[in-house]
Order: sequence, then C-alpha cells, then structure tokens
Amino acid sequence: MKRILTAATAALAGLAFAASAHAQQGVTDDTILLGSHTPLSGPLQPWGAASTGAAKIYFAGVNAQGGIHGRQIELLVEDSSYLVPKATEAGRKLVVDDGIFAMLLALGTPHNNAVLPIQGEFNVPNLLPMTAARSMSGTAGDGMPERFGALSSYYDQVEAAVGHFAAGGANVPCVIYLDTDFGYEILEGVESGAAMAGVEVAATAAHQPGDSDYVGTLTKLAGAGCNAVYLGVNFPEAISIKATSAAMGLPMPIVGSTAIFEEAVILLGAQAGVLEALEGLYAAGSWIGMNDAKNPDLNPLHAEAAKFEATFLQVTGAPLVTGAALLGHNAAMITAAALQAAGPDLTPESLTAAMESIEVPNIFTGDVISFGEGGRTGSSAVYLSQIQGGQWSFVEKLRD
Repeated sequence: MKRILTAATAALAGLAFAASAHAQQGVTDDTILLGSHTPLSGPLQPWGAASTGAAKIYFAGVNAQGGIHGRQIELLVEDSSYLVPKATEAGRKLVVDDGIFAMLLALGTPHNNAVLPIQGEFNVPNLLPMTAARSMSGTAGDGMPERFGALSSYYDQVEAAVGHFAAGGANVPCVIYLDTDFGYEILEGVESGAAMAGVEVAATAAHQPGDSDYVGTLTKLAGAGCNAVYLGVNFPEAISIKATSAAMGLPMPIVGSTAIFEEAVILLGAQAGVLEALEGLYAAGSWIGMNDAKNPDLNPLHAEAAKFEATFLQVTGAPLVTGAALLGHNAAMITAAALQAAGPDLTPESLTAAMESIEVPNIFTGDVISFGEGGRTGSSAVYLSQIQGGQWSFVEKLRD
C-alpha cells in the first residue's frame, strides 16, 4: 500500500509540475500570445496600423518556419484611438481578459504610462513601445513591469538637436509642446540641451493634441526673438505648425523628434496642398527614412531594407506610407530573437535575460540593437533628417 501511495504521490507531483510548466500567462504548448494597444482609428491610425501590421507580417514568416520552440506567435491588437481612457481599457482587456504574455508596440506616452501599472500587477513585460519616452525603459519594481525601449529617448533626441543648431548660430530656442507626458519630456530635453549649449529657452507654448491654430503661438515666439523652434507634438500638429510658419514668412528652423519623422507627413501635406510649405522641416530621430535606408552609401544593410519594402508591398498591396512599419518590423525581429534565446521554458524572467543577451541588426540604419546586462534601451543613436524636395532626407548623425 505504501508503494502504491508513493507512486500515486509521485504521479500527482509530476502532473502538478507539468501544470506549473504551462501555467505561465500567455504561453501554451503551441502559442505565445502578445498584445498591443494602438490607434487603429483617429489621427495616429497610420502609425498604429502600420507598426502592428509589419510585426504581424514578420511573425507570419517566423510561424511558417515552425515558430519559436514549436510555438506560434499570435499578436492581438486593440484600438486605442490615441485616447488614454480607451488605451487603458484596451490594455486591461489584453492583460486581464486575454491573458497576454507581453505587450508589444503599444503607442503613446501617456497611454503606456496608464497601462504599465496593470502590466506590473500581472508581470507582463512591456516590449519596444511606439514611444521614445524615458519611462519606457526600466527594470521591474514599484508596481512596474520590465520595460525595454528600442530607441533613443525624445529627451536625448531634442537635447542633441539643440546643441547642433546652437553651434550653428540658432541660439535662441523656443518650444511648442503638447500638454501631455510626451510634450513635457520634449520641453525638458530642450531645456537640458540649451543648458549644455550655454543658451536659454526664450519662450514656450503648450497646446492640446489636435490643435491646428498656431498663428498666435508663432507670433509670440517670433516676438521673443526665437531663431529655432522645437516641437513636442505629433505629426498632425507639426504639419499645421510648419505650414503656418511658412505662410507667416518666419525663417527659423523648426525641429521635431521621432514623433514627427513620418512618411505620412509627406502624404498628408500633399493631400492638404501644403507640401511645399513643409520644405525644410527637421526631425531628430532614431532612424533614417526608407529612401536613405536603401542607399548603399548610408546603410550597409540596404538590401535587407529594400527586401522588407518589397515584402510589405506584396503582402499588403500598398506602398509604405509610414515609417512606423520600419519600427514594427524591427520590434518583431527583436522580440522573435529574444523569445528564441529565452528557451522553451518561457517566463518573464527568461525573456528579460534573453533581451539582455541578444544583438539584432537594425536593417534600416546598419546599427546594432543591443541592451546588455541591466540595459533597457537598445540604441542611443540620433539622426537628423529634413524634408528636401518633397521627401525626408538624411542630414547628419548627431549621436552614436
């Protein structure tokens, strides 16, 4: 009887171990479930749809090759409409109801910040969001999950840009920013860049997302003697600001961040009949435009970039009109590499260790994305681009 009980106990223990091995949220024998809250409607719909669409294309290729340790990657996408309450609701659904393993490519600084505590409660890592805010990179603790950002931060981008333009004589910086977490980070980055350059910010102006009337603000900044205007806004507002500045005949450079470095600026500017007015608009970002990415003189991985563009066209039937697709592709590459390196016993802890160990080429710049032990930001590079002849063109690399 004792042997029978011992055998039964061992069998039950084995079943318990097997059950615990598959108890990880979002991971089954045949699936790894990822999620994203992002705009599939509203003004930033081009970014949300393109980034998650490109990621799904890459994951489909991985799945066709057998997946990751026999598991297929599934990406659930919920529409946030770029509204924080809707993003919070979408994020909660993905984490609590759908039970995702990790969040990927979630778009928007305040939107991510609203959902991160929910992810922290359920130990759901935040991977490579569509925002370059500093809060998107950090280790787990204080109710927050592990957070891995692929890009240099908005703060670093504009800080580098201020130094660049101040050295060239544009030494009276001003800032137009959104009254959001994102906008305040840009403001702080400009202030830091100004201090490093030994100049002072002459004037600032806060706006709400979606504002389109900037005549009063630009009049105020011009009156303050500004000879460079930095933007803590998204691309719809950037179009309005640059077009208004051109109509007012203001000569100072207007410089945004990754948030405006977007092919959709060209498309929407042309549709609105203001493309010519957008000439000269600058963006300090974390990558270069698609045309430059295919240039062998600028990118050693130009052939891979061209292959991606062709695949995107073949699968979607539409040409690339947004740089967000590049970010989605890179994020999917990094995620798949980390999931593979994490091994078959997939947990947030094994994923974190894997993220710290991998090195993934950025096929759109030729740089290497790597985090390193304890690292949570994959790249510190800052590239300056400008609209020239109706398209974004690389100007200079500001930081490695």
